[in-house]
Amino acid sequence: MNRMNSKMTRLNRRDWLRGALAGAAALPLLDAHRAEGQAADKPPVRLVVFATPNGTRNTLFWPTQGAGGMTFPEYTKPLEPFAEKLLFLNGIRHCQAVVGDNGFNGGLNGSEHARGMGGLLTARPLGTGSFKSFMATSGWGSGISLDQHLANILDPATKFKTLELGVQVRDAQVRGRICYKGADQPIPPREDPKDVFAALFGDLNPDPAGDPQLDKLRAQRKSIFDLTTSEIKRLQARLGADDRAKLEQQITAIRDIEVRLTAQSGSGGGGNNSGLNCAPPTGNLDIDLSSDATLPETGRLQMDLATAALACDQTRILTLQWNYAESEHLFPFLGLSRNHHAISHDWQGTTGFTEYGKIHVWFAEQLAYFLEKLDSVPEGDGTLLDNTVVFWGSEIGESTSHDLTRMPYVLAGKAGGQLRTGRVWDSVSSPKDNNQLLVSLAHLMGAEQVTSFGDPSGATGPLPDLLV
Repeated sequence: MNRMNSKMTRLNRRDWLRGALAGAAALPLLDAHRAEGQAADKPPVRLVVFATPNGTRNTLFWPTQGAGGMTFPEYTKPLEPFAEKLLFLNGIRHCQAVVGDNGFNGGLNGSEHARGMGGLLTARPLGTGSFKSFMATSGWGSGISLDQHLANILDPATKFKTLELGVQVRDAQVRGRICYKGADQPIPPREDPKDVFAALFGDLNPDPAGDPQLDKLRAQRKSIFDLTTSEIKRLQARLGADDRAKLEQQITAIRDIEVRLTAQSGSGGGGNNSGLNCAPPTGNLDIDLSSDATLPETGRLQMDLATAALACDQTRILTLQWNYAESEHLFPFLGLSRNHHAISHDWQGTTGFTEYGKIHVWFAEQLAYFLEKLDSVPEGDGTLLDNTVVFWGSEIGESTSHDLTRMPYVLAGKAGGQLRTGRVWDSVSSPKDNNQLLVSLAHLMGAEQVTSFGDPSGATGPLPDLLV
């Protein structure tokens, strides 16, 4: 049991648990029960990577900076409500070992799509291999990714040192991987929300020898929110107003995820007067992960689970990867019939640009949804978003030219008050390397001993003029 402030009431974990999630969800949030060694007035900083495919169009992506703040163009307009917590990084390129001559294969392993994907968090080129990407072949990434490097250095006291989530990634080759434990050691993202939920919050105790009925047991497991009304009321009576609000908010949010994931077949709407108890779920996840039509529902579940994982301190380093580099996903829910990659390189007329714009705006709307979720969780003197740095990036820059020298990178959140946000950081006239951005992210996470990262062809040290 952790050491607590003498003025705080000592809480027994059994007060929380009849299912594992209630305790896991609430304990890390409460001022009355903080991790040992963590200052009560300083929540941890989290890092989230939010990766979307097929680049951008520069003229419609970058805000203009004026005396009154930023003016947002079409592609990033959905992010405008978070303007004061955004930092647009205009002028970041990949290092020379990744860029090459920036032709269709650059004389290097892999297409620009594959190289940009592999170098996003490693800042290194791809190895040699037979993975096909556009008009070139390659192997895996040639070095460790920043998320894994930070986990090794910081060794956070969380259930998951890092958490890799995916939204219909599907591609199991180089185009579908941004995280690496080392050279040729890709880490696949978790793509099934049901499995993510079980990994984060499940309370199964399977036979160590292996149980062939595990899937059935998972579907039939007792609800993790099977707490009686009297127990909840007794617990809430022992907490301050802020802690009670946090508890209620997190129970409601994660209970909503559980209901959506494990809707009980044939169940009615009654029988749950407290709002905290529910019958054992018997239904299975009813989402076809192979259908592009379910991309919005799958994405929302993964973003909700990501928020819960961060808020519940299950992890502090998280990647959320949408689709894969050079993605050919369809977007029928946007009224489109052609695939994303074909649309992204359709520079013959306005049809392609219009269709591409619909997809790009939709991805920006998903990021806005995620930022809103993080910003809705109170923490310390601010919100979970204030204590997080979210890095939004893609594998290429200008979509019509496979550019790797002006990447569409955005930081969101305050990183615990460290970032000077609400502006466009402009270094187009003197481009900086992605290597330097990764060093800056390491420093924001507290790993100030990191002075260089990635391939030696990239510049060392952090990016200038990011901090308050």
